[in-house]
Amino acid sequence: MKKFLGLLLVVLALNGCDDGDIKVEAIDFDTVNTSSCGEVIYKIRDNEALFIKVPTALDAFANEVTPQGSPRTFAIGNEVIVRYRGYNGAVTSDNLCPDVIQPIFPVATIEWSGIGGNLEVVTTPVMSAPDATTGATKLVSYNHNITFKNIIFLKPTGRQIYNEFVFGDYTTNATNLPLQFAPNNIHLCPSGTTLYNAIDGGFEGMFIENLDPALLATDVLDTPKTRYISSTTNKLSYRLFQTALPTGGNDGYFCSSPLPATPAVVEEWLADPGANVSGIIEVTTTSNAPGVFQHTIRLKGITFRKGGVSFYYGNDILWGNLII
Repeated sequence: MKKFLGLLLVVLALNGCDDGDIKVEAIDFDTVNTSSCGEVIYKIRDNEALFIKVPTALDAFANEVTPQGSPRTFAIGNEVIVRYRGYNGAVTSDNLCPDVIQPIFPVATIEWSGIGGNLEVVTTPVMSAPDATTGATKLVSYNHNITFKNIIFLKPTGRQIYNEFVFGDYTTNATNLPLQFAPNNIHLCPSGTTLYNAIDGGFEGMFIENLDPALLATDVLDTPKTRYISSTTNKLSYRLFQTALPTGGNDGYFCSSPLPATPAVVEEWLADPGANVSGIIEVTTTSNAPGVFQHTIRLKGITFRKGGVSFYYGNDILWGNLII
């Protein structure tokens, strides 16, 4: 009897202990879309909100692809804020966005604060469907998958830990690359080894460095001459500039070695080396008049690449006509 009472007292004592961590509650925003305002990224469902705030300076959501197995990682707490809130009414973005006057209603009646663990971001590119005619693709946006690892929430009843909590996807727009080049804007630098296509006062340029002189030879007419792009000979590059190129000619930029620091480059993309039926520069030379030749330049199967992202320029693109 004494043994039974002793065991009963132990069971009652264990059941009576409550350190605030025993009761498990769940946060579920799996089916909710992500929105943002300023540095705040959030999900809202009825009278609940889950949000994070990461300083812009940390570049957590940079438009750069993360290497396989190497997400961007940030410690939760201090600068990196994670909060779950329950309200006494339907919540809106005005309750979370920092640049608006907070409404009186609804009022947050419960809050869980992230006080430990890590926020991980995996960034991948989002591409357009191939063009029906040229096969070309465009970089549309970047998807940032956000996951909390070993996150510790401090809530009114104690602490709650999730080994892994998937916040979800957050999308940022990619920089628009116009890629609008007119066939009559091809220029050959005085060196004879650099070709470029750029509009005076425009914001972009595409150029070929270390051009194989045989492509512009005039001894063979009306027959396409082809060369593969490489990282040295026939190197094809695209640059998007922060400010406009000068008017009155751009030899001063594209024909300089090294290329000038201004205008500043926003993005630079390099064409992949050619092989088989891809990465080809094709030139067909015709005679327009005695001593006047037209070189029609086509780019075939070109893929441009920057870091871990690439886009397909097209199966067969008329780049321009050079008259000499």
